[in-house]
Amino acid sequence: MMQQDNKTQNQLKTGSIQQHLDKNILTLIMSNPTKKNAINYEMYAALSQALNKAATNQDIHVVVLTGEDSAFTSGNDVNAFEKRDTTTSEPPASIVFLKSLATFPKPIIAKVNGVAIGIGSTMLLHCDLVYASQNSIFQFPFVNLGLVPEAGSSYILPRLLGFARASEIILLGEKFSADQAKNYGLVNEIFETTELDQAVEDVAIKLAHKPSQALQLSKKLLRDMPIDDLLNRIDHESTIFSHCLQGSEFKEALSAFKEKRKPNFHSQTA
Repeated sequence: MMQQDNKTQNQLKTGSIQQHLDKNILTLIMSNPTKKNAINYEMYAALSQALNKAATNQDIHVVVLTGEDSAFTSGNDVNAFEKRDTTTSEPPASIVFLKSLATFPKPIIAKVNGVAIGIGSTMLLHCDLVYASQNSIFQFPFVNLGLVPEAGSSYILPRLLGFARASEIILLGEKFSADQAKNYGLVNEIFETTELDQAVEDVAIKLAHKPSQALQLSKKLLRDMPIDDLLNRIDHESTIFSHCLQGSEFKEALSAFKEKRKPNFHSQTA
């Protein structure tokens, strides 16, 4: 059995991943309460580890991924971005997590209970079923930050939505509602906030009772895009992303964010 961590003051500051195993359903909760569950490196590492263990644990039939309280996740923790070691050959913790997610053999349900920004939106592309609360907000804000899309989203989105829609979502980088996300096909169903937990639990229990081998083989067939192409794209995006992190556009976006002002990417500085 997995123990639920008692939250220490330290964890409240740094963020953590809470785990609950019940009825063959593993629930992973992204928790970083002061930052709308933004994900830092420790959290990415904990998510990867939990998924890798769950992949081979016979007692786990389904994984539910969600955020604590009234947010799913606001994306990468900006402080963690600045600390990203771009000199090492080790892949970033976020990429290790995304690959664990993209190759996870069992069904994954995303329970989107509020903002799903950046990786909060892109990770949904690797989940099998996505249920959202009515008040959820989605955004792929990479370009606005002087960055490029990640998590294989540049590969999956055009195939899922066509170029026009994918370009709108990525190039304009605007927020969109749960209803729009459902129209796009990113979300299966929308529920009132008070009904979301029960609705997801009902679906998770149904999946947990199904024959595991048939489920896993079917999931594999459904996601029959060449997995190497997808994993290579995740790496390729990550390389460009790392270059952008060192560039002037990201620096300006970050300064603007800290100084609570609008960024100016085209100013003539003397």
